[in-house]
Amino acid sequence: MFNFNIFRTNEGNIDVEKFEELIKQNYTVIDVRTPEEYKQSRIDGAMLINFYDPTFKKRVYELDKDGRYLIYCRSGSRSKNALSLFKQAGIEKAFHLAGGIISWHRAGKLIVNI
Repeated sequence: MFNFNIFRTNEGNIDVEKFEELIKQNYTVIDVRTPEEYKQSRIDGAMLINFYDPTFKKRVYELDKDGRYLIYCRSGSRSKNALSLFKQAGIEKAFHLAGGIISWHRAGKLIVNI
């Protein structure tokens, strides 16, 4: 398993406005919620990598280390933990949305509903 304790800071937390700004700079958006949550609603263009899937760590380690990633979940807890793993994998340009998709929705931003 991976060690989340080495990244117990607020580094990498970004708010809705910064998240939206980075989306416009072609960062890859990653939804770390479950497939069921993803099907209900998501940020447009987000790809799904389920935090609870046993292959989650492997999938993160397979990502481009020089890539630029924005991570979100429902409320910010899973994405904060996921961010720790991205950093452990050597991915420096990764950020997570503080407050998750809840904060995105509350800010009146576009959500894709199926």
